[in-house]
Amino acid sequence: NISIYQRLGKLIKQHLSTFFVMRGIHMVRRAITQTFRNIVQIDTAMTELKKVTDSTSTAYNDFFDSAISKAKQFGVAITEVISATSEFAKLGYSLKDASIMADAAIVYKNVGDGIKDVQSASQSIISTIKAFEMPVGDTMEVVDVFNEIGNKFSITSGGVGEALEKSASSLSQAGNSLAESVALIATANTTLQNPSVVGNALKTISL
Repeated sequence: NISIYQRLGKLIKQHLSTFFVMRGIHMVRRAITQTFRNIVQIDTAMTELKKVTDSTSTAYNDFFDSAISKAKQFGVAITEVISATSEFAKLGYSLKDASIMADAAIVYKNVGDGIKDVQSASQSIISTIKAFEMPVGDTMEVVDVFNEIGNKFSITSGGVGEALEKSASSLSQAGNSLAESVALIATANTTLQNPSVVGNALKTISL
């Protein structure tokens, strides 16, 4: 006769086996669902990019392959790479130039402090590049300036970008260079400790 302990042991093994099988099925379903969502998101992002750019199918395929590599390199989602590129392409930049600027935005978001997402990083770069009429090739230089100031003064690199979003155009029109503008922001923030207020204040003073 089988003892009660043996019966319990057998039942436990059966239930555990069923549990792991069901758990495995559930995990597979979740993986498939997530993969499908990712595909839809990527397709949507590429569709938006195509709306604001004018390139060949080959160029888009090459860009997508590059986006996959950059996503792995920068540790971000593929959609972030594509969306960041779209942000710059909306301003009239070519797919190639927009991609270069998007790389800088992603690096800025990754290494800078006080930046919530790639879109915010992109907006700060856009404001600065446009205001000081800088060439695409200097985009990473802007990021370097933001990070250098953020490392040396009592303001985050994200704060520098935020202040410039509000004041870059006015400061540039008043004859200030990027370096001079950033110096003013860092100095003013030493007292105010609020990049948004600093940006608005410098905008008003410049006007």
